[in-house]
Amino acid sequence: MRVSRLQKGMGLTVITSDVVSSVYASRECGLLLGDAREVLRTLAENSVDCTVTSPPYYSGRRHVGDTIHEIGSEKTVQEYVEALESVGRELYRVTRPTGSYWLNLDDKCERKEWLGIPWRVAFAMREIGWKIRSEVIWHKPSHVRNVAKDRLTPAHELLFHFVKSKDAYYDMDAIRKPSSPPTWGKNGFVKTPGASVPTDVWTIQIEDSTSPENPYAVFPEALVELPIRATCPRGGTVLDPFVGSGTTAVVALRLRRKAIGIDASADCLEFTKKRILEVSGQPATSRQAPFNHAVKVSYGRMR
Repeated sequence: MRVSRLQKGMGLTVITSDVVSSVYASRECGLLLGDAREVLRTLAENSVDCTVTSPPYYSGRRHVGDTIHEIGSEKTVQEYVEALESVGRELYRVTRPTGSYWLNLDDKCERKEWLGIPWRVAFAMREIGWKIRSEVIWHKPSHVRNVAKDRLTPAHELLFHFVKSKDAYYDMDAIRKPSSPPTWGKNGFVKTPGASVPTDVWTIQIEDSTSPENPYAVFPEALVELPIRATCPRGGTVLDPFVGSGTTAVVALRLRRKAIGIDASADCLEFTKKRILEVSGQPATSRQAPFNHAVKVSYGRMR
């Protein structure tokens, strides 16, 4: 099943029963069920402003829900890199010329050697045409305790920022942090201090996923918010091809952007839909577009 293509300049994507399964559809958000590599092929060119995602880890497993073949279960690292390369190629096609792609990846240690997965994938993205704008180190202050006796405790993951062109959209003022509190100047006027640009080392706590209401791996909202504020204009479209528990979509909607979420797990998408309804203030029992029926999803810019 697939989504019919959104022609350039149009504001609607039509999802029909012979296309892809739509779990949720509104004017601001669409949740699509299927393999990211297949679903992305159905989206229109130059229709997405910003992608923020964290694909399944290599040799990882689905935490809860459907047991189907998905990215992360490949037999070799090279096959994993090639799978993410196929996703990156489709993301390049659907991303606007001024758009961005933020990719969170972790490494894996086998036989006492790190495999270098994040940078292998990053170099594969460069071959497609993506340009590496930033490499962010996500420092996790509360990390998994290391039991190894001959290597340091890993306490970080990487977040790559890719762009299509040197003129990519970037709103630095949206993410600047005041260097010091405002002070009173002469004649009672407030003196505004200079604001600092964030560094490429972000200390962000891992969010708790032990709650029975959220058994899925949790993507910290703080890790998603800065990329969206900086590289997606207000009213633009944010995409997550591995939406999982829905953090990217939820943050995008809260920041007044549109959101498209794709996942191979119906269970994950149902959980994401519940979170989106809570954010939008709608009851979880409200009528939504049903599975495998004709619905219309607006992916135009928010007015």
